[in-house]
Amino acid sequence: MIHLTRQEQALFSVLEQNRGRVVPREELMEQAWGYPGGRSTRTLDVHIQHLRKKLGTTQRIETIYRIGYRLAG
Repeated sequence: MIHLTRQEQALFSVLEQNRGRVVPREELMEQAWGYPGGRSTRTLDVHIQHLRKKLGTTQRIETIYRIGYRLAG
């Protein structure tokens, strides 16, 4: 069993609901954190990094440079 923080779980949930689709950074921030779109923050990148470490190879989170992230489908 993999232990995710509440915020990691919220982020993973958004990615899972949109599996195979590129989710823009702004949309991830809005849905997982409730932040208005357009805010530039490294918080998202750090949480994605933590998710990748915890999930290992069970789920592949792809970075779409300057756009967002995608959970491989």
